[in-house]
Amino acid sequence: MSSGNSAMQLETGTGWSRGLNNLLRSELGRWFGTKQWWVQILIWSSIAVGIPLMAALATRDDEALPMAMLFNAMLGIGGPIGVCILMQEALVGEKRSGTAAWVLSKPVSRLAFLSGKLAANVLGIVVTMVVVPGLLLYLASALVTHTTLAPLGFLAGLGAHLVHLLFYVGLTLMLGSMSDQGGAVIGLPLAFLFGQQFLPSLHRGLANAIPYALTGGAEPSVTTALMYGMHPAAGYLPLVTTGLAAVLFVAIAIWVFRRQDL
Repeated sequence: MSSGNSAMQLETGTGWSRGLNNLLRSELGRWFGTKQWWVQILIWSSIAVGIPLMAALATRDDEALPMAMLFNAMLGIGGPIGVCILMQEALVGEKRSGTAAWVLSKPVSRLAFLSGKLAANVLGIVVTMVVVPGLLLYLASALVTHTTLAPLGFLAGLGAHLVHLLFYVGLTLMLGSMSDQGGAVIGLPLAFLFGQQFLPSLHRGLANAIPYALTGGAEPSVTTALMYGMHPAAGYLPLVTTGLAAVLFVAIAIWVFRRQDL
């Protein structure tokens, strides 16, 4: 996503937020001022809601897996893949094209540059991957399987999905600040996504600390447990470790990018 365009307005200011309003307006426009928002909603509603819905319709009620459990599994795998694809070019593409250097030659701070990208992409991901598909799943579950989940618990489960996706947002952003190679920026997070389930073989305690425990692993996962009012098999530690890792990744990305020659 390119930050520089003719719609930007001249602004003055000092400090870390210099140019943030323009950058944020531009990035949000690329999410919600184009077809991207509804295309992403269509994609993730089809994957995370459509597949569980078809499974429920094709199976007798007494044999059907809970739709929310299938939703959690589908979004738990597909969501990070989508995040890595969307975030791959957020920084690397602009560094390689020279857009980042051009934007930063204006009265724009590096922290504002990263903050604008992070805020807009997180908001876009939340709306298109979590909120809208989640609401559709809630309605489909009530209408098709006659299962009405506790609203607060369901929202808490969606919040756990957000923490899970933020881990990959931060990881991809951090790698993008370190490298100009798009393959590495998307490949390493995907390798971790599919390889982390083998980490507990190195140490059993890792089973309760890796992001995988939020949406997969031993059932009930954290997301499923929150939605159905149960206690997660891995406890709530994965929420803490995954959230802290996401914050750490963003902090490293800021530290590296502010010291990097473009």
